[in-house]
Amino acid sequence: MEATAGNVTHNPGLSQGMARANNMDFNFNGNHYLMNRKPDYYVYLYTVSEHSQVVSRPPLISSMVLLGKKPGDKYALCGRFPQPLTTMQSNVDSNEVTPLLSDCRRFVMDIVNPDNLGMNAEDQDAVIKTITNVGNNLNDKGVFWSLNGPGASKTGNLETPTEDEIKRATARMERYYNKLVEKANTVQASKPADLPDTLTPEHHIAADYLTRNFGNQFQWHQTLSRLEDCELCGTKVKAGIAFHRTDEGGICVRDWARTVKAGAKTRAEAYDATGDDQFAPRAAATPTVAPPTKMQGDIAVAPKKDIPSEK
Repeated sequence: MEATAGNVTHNPGLSQGMARANNMDFNFNGNHYLMNRKPDYYVYLYTVSEHSQVVSRPPLISSMVLLGKKPGDKYALCGRFPQPLTTMQSNVDSNEVTPLLSDCRRFVMDIVNPDNLGMNAEDQDAVIKTITNVGNNLNDKGVFWSLNGPGASKTGNLETPTEDEIKRATARMERYYNKLVEKANTVQASKPADLPDTLTPEHHIAADYLTRNFGNQFQWHQTLSRLEDCELCGTKVKAGIAFHRTDEGGICVRDWARTVKAGAKTRAEAYDATGDDQFAPRAAATPTVAPPTKMQGDIAVAPKKDIPSEK
């Protein structure tokens, strides 16, 4: 039997038909009621972390940066979304684009944790047993959502997140940070050679946070400090410190107010060195002397006050 061979080619007509179906000119009606209705309320995204996060939820969000909070602040507002959330749906039969309403709480929950199928703010504390992704749980990284935020008082909510919401978000983040450093400590103790392959930037972020807030120290995490020349003695010191020890054992003071507040020097020493009135000795309070009392037998009688007569 002779062998036969065929030349397989694509069907141009089929390809052109699919291209037309998926790239047609849709008619968009911007006057649709759902495109102009006021939201029922807003859902607010916050973070208690100083580190920013990047999220992507196509086709609605190609890329969005959740900026971290400023040092010293309790939290930062990252954004808000209207309820209901209006998305667009194309119809290849009518060549129209029509609005589609979605529950914004479900959408925002998917941003903070795709594995969490809850719809209430309290569900952010839920323990997720089935994890389908790694690294996308922003609840563990300090991000949370709330119905409280700027303008929320118009719909019966608060203008800021509650203290309880902030504490719960901080507790979730700290639990996550402790898990990271415990894993790194275990690897360092059991198999130090694997430590470089274990550590990630998040391990160092966790170590920085725990060192700054709880004083924890980690051998695998070293904090680098910028040095500068002391303007008084010329010694290399950490930038911004109020005072430092000299080689002779004394204290070189760069900022007397902060040094006195830290307890390293007294107000009297500061006043002698600077003559600044803010460190001057405080005047002693003048004691109040009670008026003498008169004795009538065994009874003490207070002196009578002069009462002006009516005119």
